[in-house]
Amino acid sequence: MARRNLAIPKQIIDWNVGPNYEIIKQLGAGSYGMVCEARHVPTGERVAIKHVTKIFDDIIDCKRLLREISILRYLDHPNVVKIREIIKPSDLDNFNELYVVMEHAQSDLKKLVKSTIHLEQDHIQTIVYNTISGLNYIHSANILHRDLKPANILINEDCEVKICDFGLARSVVEETKENFMDLDDNDPPPPPMSESKKIAKPGLARSKGGLQTKKELTGHVVTRWYRAPELILLEREYTKAIDIWSLGCVIAELCGMLKENAPTFMDRSPLFPGNSCFPLSPDHHTKVRRAGFPSSNSDQLNVIFEVIGTPSDDDLRLITDEKALIYIRSFGHRNPKSLSLIYPHTHPALIHLMEQMILFNITKRCTCEEALKNSYFDTIRDVNKEKQAEVPADFEFEHIADITIKQLRGCFVEEILKYH
Repeated sequence: MARRNLAIPKQIIDWNVGPNYEIIKQLGAGSYGMVCEARHVPTGERVAIKHVTKIFDDIIDCKRLLREISILRYLDHPNVVKIREIIKPSDLDNFNELYVVMEHAQSDLKKLVKSTIHLEQDHIQTIVYNTISGLNYIHSANILHRDLKPANILINEDCEVKICDFGLARSVVEETKENFMDLDDNDPPPPPMSESKKIAKPGLARSKGGLQTKKELTGHVVTRWYRAPELILLEREYTKAIDIWSLGCVIAELCGMLKENAPTFMDRSPLFPGNSCFPLSPDHHTKVRRAGFPSSNSDQLNVIFEVIGTPSDDDLRLITDEKALIYIRSFGHRNPKSLSLIYPHTHPALIHLMEQMILFNITKRCTCEEALKNSYFDTIRDVNKEKQAEVPADFEFEHIADITIKQLRGCFVEEILKYH
């Protein structure tokens, strides 16, 4: 007698999104809540709906969400994801969850890199150009994304991309650089390496109690593989150059999707696949010490120096922490390697562009505007995509000292009502 298959019930997603939306399937989930694909019933358009719960339970997470929806409402570029609407809660005085309706895309670069698909040279050219165009617009609004990685770049079949997830972004005036370190490491490589969640502050420290600072920090760090050296070294001031570094790392992974560079998807690898990241998340099992600090061959900074070489004395003048300088000098001298040795079948102009993006010295790293002028893009440039934001982004709530939950709720209501 043949065995019957088990009738396992499908997951029921019971969301209060009203009659205009029909939930299709779950796309992802995280500490913020869940994202589902849905259909806008009146138009038939596919959308992504992000359900965020417990909004007002934590003031830091609350401000992060408010900042994200404010930034996305402000930005208007074909390569930046758009909010279609924020579904109006039934009780504006007491709501503690939101449904944010956004553009839907077929995939993201992280899923693409992990797939068996290979890219052609023209695919890479288009994807890279579109991503730089989007980031150029973001930067023109004086916004730092601060978490640029493959998972945060959505993509469709036509190679159109949408930069997404602005939960860690900041609106800043570059002349008065921010000195916060509110970053996030939510995508550790296997095996899982727990990132330090201790309150930390700039400057290296040998104590087991973690890093300390006058200003309380939220303890999140950008995914280590795409983290710029100045963030690793906990420099207090940083600029748009951190996004440029991350973008260079993302482009390198795209180059690994050329079959000539990596015959199968199993041969692909991030450019800097570190397994630990001193001082935020050192390898606690290593017995090796550099200038008294724990170190390992797979530490992020060590992996970076194996490719770009160690910084020159001129480059080190930008490092403000004396212990950081001692740590860097402990690596000894290493010469840089050309990326053409790692990705030999990549267009030479793109190799040169990547090498300008992953320079240790932030003053020498190229900008998005400079990148767009690279000869690599001459055949596909579109002036409409290279537009600039009309005015820098600036949000009132960012200027309210010791903002209260009541004030934040008022700010959320203002944002919600802009869509109704």
